[in-house]
Amino acid sequence: MKHFRTALLITCIAASLAAACTAEPDNRPEENSGAVSQKIINNPTNAIEGSLVIRLKDGEDISAVSDAIKSVGATAERLFNPIPGKEEQEKKHGLDRWFQIRFDGLDVQTAAEAFACEDAVRSVEYDKAIVKASDEKVVPLFSAQVNAEAASPVSYNDPLFKKQWYLYNNGSKADYGKQAVAGADVNVRDAWRVATGDPSIIVAVLDDGVKYTHPDLAANMWVNTGEIPGNGIDDDGNGYIDDVHGLNFTLNNGKGGPIDWKSGDSGHGTHVAGIVGAVNNNGVGISSIAGGTGNGDGIRIMGCQILSGYSSNGAQSYANAIRYAADNGASVLQCSWGEPTGQFLSDAQYARGQTVVLAALEYFLDPGDSKKYNSGVITDGNIIVFSAGNDWSPTPAYPGAYYKFVCVSSVGQDNLPSWFTNYGRGVNIAAPGGDSKLGITILSTLPSEAKSAAGQDYGYIEGTSQATPQVSSTVALGLSYAKKLGKKFTRDEFISMLLTSVDDLDNRLTGTKIAGDRTMNLDNYKGKMGTGCLDVWKFMMSIEGTPFTTVKSGEDASIDLTPYFGGNAANLTWLGVDIPAAEKEALGISKDPEFKDGKLLIRCDKMGAGKITISAIAGGSNLGGEEAGGMRISKTISVVSRGVASSNGGWL
Repeated sequence: MKHFRTALLITCIAASLAAACTAEPDNRPEENSGAVSQKIINNPTNAIEGSLVIRLKDGEDISAVSDAIKSVGATAERLFNPIPGKEEQEKKHGLDRWFQIRFDGLDVQTAAEAFACEDAVRSVEYDKAIVKASDEKVVPLFSAQVNAEAASPVSYNDPLFKKQWYLYNNGSKADYGKQAVAGADVNVRDAWRVATGDPSIIVAVLDDGVKYTHPDLAANMWVNTGEIPGNGIDDDGNGYIDDVHGLNFTLNNGKGGPIDWKSGDSGHGTHVAGIVGAVNNNGVGISSIAGGTGNGDGIRIMGCQILSGYSSNGAQSYANAIRYAADNGASVLQCSWGEPTGQFLSDAQYARGQTVVLAALEYFLDPGDSKKYNSGVITDGNIIVFSAGNDWSPTPAYPGAYYKFVCVSSVGQDNLPSWFTNYGRGVNIAAPGGDSKLGITILSTLPSEAKSAAGQDYGYIEGTSQATPQVSSTVALGLSYAKKLGKKFTRDEFISMLLTSVDDLDNRLTGTKIAGDRTMNLDNYKGKMGTGCLDVWKFMMSIEGTPFTTVKSGEDASIDLTPYFGGNAANLTWLGVDIPAAEKEALGISKDPEFKDGKLLIRCDKMGAGKITISAIAGGSNLGGEEAGGMRISKTISVVSRGVASSNGGWL
């Protein structure tokens, strides 16, 4: 009987489409040749059966499509959970227009066509799963290796820092592989002298379950202090029950439930979370860019679970997770996932074909509460960071490639593109994501309960999934530092500083790279990996307004002072250079710098970074006071000492 009913429905709906589908089409240009109506905005490839997303026109109510709901035998509910007190923001972003349609026993394309015929419907969207930007191949770090490690070569006591080449790479072939390059890291060690994090800055990790009890994560987990754990009540009235460290949005049709890292979890979310904000200086495990000093001063990690094990539940889970992060104080949205590479090839196509996800992401960028904008630093909203994808494709995956989000590609310990990374138009910046063809990859936290973790708390994974949280953590550290300095920026100003405070990559992209059985033509990547490689120190200097220059470590260098003191620098009388002891130590300066012809002659024998203050006389050869003379002028600049320096001050 059920089969007969389904066949009858299909016949009736097909007939209505042929003769009676008179709904006014959307005026947007058609980009999906397979759609029978411009209202069906994406294609059915990889669509979730029995599920659709519809958007009503303004002013319409769900009752206006009751005929289609009945004909398909479907149920309909608001896709974005309505939250008391958020009605104005919901209407501003049209979140009240979206509905999740669920049905059984009917082909998803036929159902989509039925709803496309309804005049009250603005768009119909096939519901689709997302993919992680990682192959999820885990190499556990066994406890015997953990305990055998010496203390970190920094002021922090995290024993595994030495294995985190992506934070500090001294070029050790024994530790990091025969192609390791000194300085192929994010240059964070010296940045910890000026900024370490701030617990008011929250990074929402949209991924699978984050193990919030992990010994290297627990102290940096976001805590909803208004919620009483496990009592089954929405104590703080934010619309969610027992959301102490975040929620699992794969449960209860996007309404959320307990975060789960045990049920077939790959460990991906916990690994990403450790890169974002593992606790520094706690005598345990690893370090992270914005993990604080072990005194409760690191940034906070909000767990927003949108994946369960190796699968996702479609739009209702991740759209509500994004909205939750915005409403509950997250400043940065960390997204190591996306649509399958190649599904969208332009911003216009993506904006038309994945509008429910984009609606949620736009809401996060500007949740409409100008009194806080979460970080208190960005004056016009929040920041979203996405991975470019891992398909060795010249087309980065969406949503990452969309122009409003920061899109991250991956480099290995050789400071060249990783064997898997996507690249091309839409990629904004590169960061270390590892390269298993060269040796070890990215070490971070794991849930020991995950099968892939083999009972261990730490392990290695590679991917743009691992590069992306380094950028998210750096953004969070930058927000922390700006807050410390009392500075505010627009989102565009802040992101522009991030993307221009980088190490040069393009000058290295010549010839070929051999990665296992793959030969990579590096010229193909030039100009397509982003503006350069992430540099935490340079970003901090941009935030405070200190210019920086780069020299080669272990060699005499000449710094042209014209950019800092003007075109007459060669004729100035120089008074000297002030270099604090900590900066001398960081840079390995043992000999006082000298001046010659408007240049500073300096030698840095260590890879590191530090600030120096140069003073001169303006208006004569002597200082005024007793007799006629000039006045003292000073300029503080940052010197970055790396393995190789280019003529323009960038890093090769």
